[in-house]
Amino acid sequence: MEIRRITPEERIQYDAICQICFLDIRRRDIREELRNPPEEQKPDYGSRKGAPVFAAFENGKMLSALTINPYVIRMNGHEVKMGGIGAVVTLPEARGQGLIKKINKPVFEAMREEGQVYSFLYPFSFAYYRMFGYEHCYARKNAVIPIDEFKKFPYPERFIPHGPDDSHEPFARIYREFTRDKNLAVVRDESNWKWMLDRDPYMKRQFTYLNHDKNGTPNAYLLYEADVKGHDGENALKIRELCWTSPEGLHAVFGFFGKMGSEYGVVKWNVPYGLNIQAILPDAYSVDWTVNAAGMNRIVDVPAVLAMQPAPAGSGRAHIKVNDDFWPDNSGTYRLEWESGNLSAKRENVTDPDMETNVTTLAQLTTGYINAAEARYRSDTVIRGDINTLNVLFPKKDLYLLEGF
Repeated sequence: MEIRRITPEERIQYDAICQICFLDIRRRDIREELRNPPEEQKPDYGSRKGAPVFAAFENGKMLSALTINPYVIRMNGHEVKMGGIGAVVTLPEARGQGLIKKINKPVFEAMREEGQVYSFLYPFSFAYYRMFGYEHCYARKNAVIPIDEFKKFPYPERFIPHGPDDSHEPFARIYREFTRDKNLAVVRDESNWKWMLDRDPYMKRQFTYLNHDKNGTPNAYLLYEADVKGHDGENALKIRELCWTSPEGLHAVFGFFGKMGSEYGVVKWNVPYGLNIQAILPDAYSVDWTVNAAGMNRIVDVPAVLAMQPAPAGSGRAHIKVNDDFWPDNSGTYRLEWESGNLSAKRENVTDPDMETNVTTLAQLTTGYINAAEARYRSDTVIRGDINTLNVLFPKKDLYLLEGF
């Protein structure tokens, strides 16, 4: 058995396994491409350009593989590197051999070398990836809202569709401000914006608008698509992304929705953390909610992550004992010490640490999905220290992650 990073020439083998595992019937003739590989093999199945793929081979045949998609995300005011795990596949005839577990060892080494302190993925099974130290850290709050709920909002004065030659910068500026204090938010580059914004509304039924305030300053944008007969036989206006920098910007977008009743019956929206939509709309009963578990986060480098936690006021210290069965290098007791807003994390063994926990619960804490008070209900966590201090060290945060991989 050989575990290694694949070569560009082996990319077609990976795509072939993906096509089998994802039941993906495309117009690509994979069999012909395997016989006569194209000169240029472009990333597929959610892989970013240049993203490394690690695979398991037996006698030269690829059996299993996964991609590490490189991202930079916002966490507690810091920009940190994250490895987004995607397109995890194993041939049906090679399953049950622990191949993904074997691949994950060099994958973690590679993420450590790249300085990726977190790793995120969207699992097919939470129990499966929990074996590797990942934990549920993100949920999506999906709302279905009757279009009539938006009729009271005034129609925007300058709500302009985005054209193929228009600048992406107004969208990037609004997004940066909107996600400034939101954990998990991807720091987007120009390639991200090109992929998100340059959609053909006539071919894709995907639309992009930019709202301007009375002074001509952009203060909100809307990306949506038409979900034909997508809700109980009604057409749904499905929001891909909606970001704003002021209440007026959000209300302007709502006013746009209010004039779309002839085309759509409802709005579908993954409502961002920190917005109480039922407190804004006329009839709270009209909003149908579903909250879906979405993604799992994993700490790759525990001391680096602990050092980025917010410091309590004044000076002090706390000891956190962490257990990481899959990656024992992370295991140990860490002294978090702070003074005048600066915090450091170093290994230091003590008899009775303020908190004992597993790396899975620590991922939830450092992501901001739960705080220390909520961690007490986790069976793998014991808290002895001051709960108020630990809540400051591990506060609950607004989260935001739109990207899929």
